[in-house]
Amino acid sequence: WAQALGLLAEMAHARVELDTITYSAAISACEHGASWQNSLSLFSNLSVKFPEPSGPSLGSVINVCRIFSAWVMACALLQQELYRWRSLDRCQASAPYEVSHDDFLEDGISILLHHQGVLAVLKAADALTENIIEQVHGKLANAGGPDVTCVSRLDLPTSGVLVMALGGWGSTAASYLLAQFAGRLVLKTYHCLCSGNELGSIGSKSVRIARLSIARGEDSGRARISLDAGKEACTLLLVKACYNMVGLDSVQQGNFTFAEVRPLTGRKHQIRAHLASLGRPLVSDAVYGHQAFAADSRWCPRLFLHCSRVTLRDIDGQLCRAEAPLTPELMRALASLRTANLRA
Repeated sequence: WAQALGLLAEMAHARVELDTITYSAAISACEHGASWQNSLSLFSNLSVKFPEPSGPSLGSVINVCRIFSAWVMACALLQQELYRWRSLDRCQASAPYEVSHDDFLEDGISILLHHQGVLAVLKAADALTENIIEQVHGKLANAGGPDVTCVSRLDLPTSGVLVMALGGWGSTAASYLLAQFAGRLVLKTYHCLCSGNELGSIGSKSVRIARLSIARGEDSGRARISLDAGKEACTLLLVKACYNMVGLDSVQQGNFTFAEVRPLTGRKHQIRAHLASLGRPLVSDAVYGHQAFAADSRWCPRLFLHCSRVTLRDIDGQLCRAEAPLTPELMRALASLRTANLRA
């Protein structure tokens, strides 16, 4: 962080034009040892030079405040910027846009939540996040509605709650939601089924902290545990149920843990990589559990990972929660297993 701040000062002294990316990078560097006052000062300079909303930059400041337990400052800054952004957002509609759930269902889109500036839909497994965003955008555009902005993604084989902002890039809605995600203020809850020895008795909790880096070359795109590189990832685990299966062959015999998972960081493939590193790969994971993938696919046709709940705030400051129950194919997969009585 010291090098980042020093470089920023040198660039300013040399009259090099600083942009939002430069400021954002310096703010992010403050997570590694600087005080929250440093990040706040940088953001203040950024806001003066570029008054337009910058959600990711604000989120980085909030995350630094969180690291140093400066919660009062983080909350005050978030509300202050929301008020300022709304005063600048001339594109905001004079009245809230009403989303017709029935109209969206006709196109196969299930609306889970609609609040001021926030829309959440149900993403199916093997559906691209970008395709769903484009589909929603087209539907709203045809009805004279607002633009939409992607603020969070789900992996291709993952189903569940997908949140988007009702507003274009740079709007109050998009910036406010991006700030919450970048500041780790959004609570995301997943449910998964992993194989291998039980993670613990029913009701037990654990936390997994490890650095994740994205591989290159032959394993390009795959996350892996790294001792001295990568970014820190933290995952909370709660054991909800334990199962076992006695199949037709030795490969299908084993133990399974149904868990509620909350990623406190948003790294690529975080849940899948963390559990695989513990020797408990997710069921039907072709990337991290490839040795059991063929056997798993016989009774679970897709990756057993589902985003069940997302909690955040809309642009009115109201807490809102979008929920999606397990999909039918995942429910059938659970029903095919035998409950193991392992209580705390």
